[in-house]
Amino acid sequence: MRISYLALSDTRCTVQIPGCNFNCRGCFSNQRHNCGVEVSAARIAGHIPPGTEVMLAGGEPTLYRQELLSLIHELDQQKVILSTNGYLLDRSLLENLGGITVHIDLKALDPKLHRWYTGKDNATVLAAIRMLHDLDFDFEVSTVYIPGIVETREIENIARFLSGVGDIRYKIIRYVPANNFSGRPGVNEIQDAVNAAREYLGNVSSSIENRSHPVDRKIVNIF
Repeated sequence: MRISYLALSDTRCTVQIPGCNFNCRGCFSNQRHNCGVEVSAARIAGHIPPGTEVMLAGGEPTLYRQELLSLIHELDQQKVILSTNGYLLDRSLLENLGGITVHIDLKALDPKLHRWYTGKDNATVLAAIRMLHDLDFDFEVSTVYIPGIVETREIENIARFLSGVGDIRYKIIRYVPANNFSGRPGVNEIQDAVNAAREYLGNVSSSIENRSHPVDRKIVNIF
């Protein structure tokens, strides 16, 4: 499969996978247009120490459906977290992904806002969240707080939707400014959104209090 890089810390390995099927107006990742380098699943797995938690991130990893399944097979017995926008998560794929953790990024609940921001409809993403719950996956939903675009009211609506599915883990991510699209939300704005979401869900956190990415990671050359 194609990867941009592999990063290791004491506790986690991140496999960064290029390419994305969304065209988010405020995207702060350089992986959407990075074509990466072709590396076999076996070679990638061979550079990851046993017992390491593995994050498969992008870009959008599910663009490489069969390669993704092959890599997860090679990583047998290791904890795997798939970070995805959820657009390509159908029942067939999910049934082959059993045993992994899924982090699904719901950009917006409002369908018009979602299409304006990403270029895609969110119906399949909402369906994927319901399927993850029905199939009893270990999963978390996240939303990026973007001032002027996705703020507390939209996040509250998302939390209300999620509560209708189940008591789902929900994380609010602080937007990283890119391309002069929006600014960085303040701590108080994030906390207000967290408090609003907690009116509906029992497990709500933010990227301020709970970092997802280790700060001590280093890039490993496997090419």
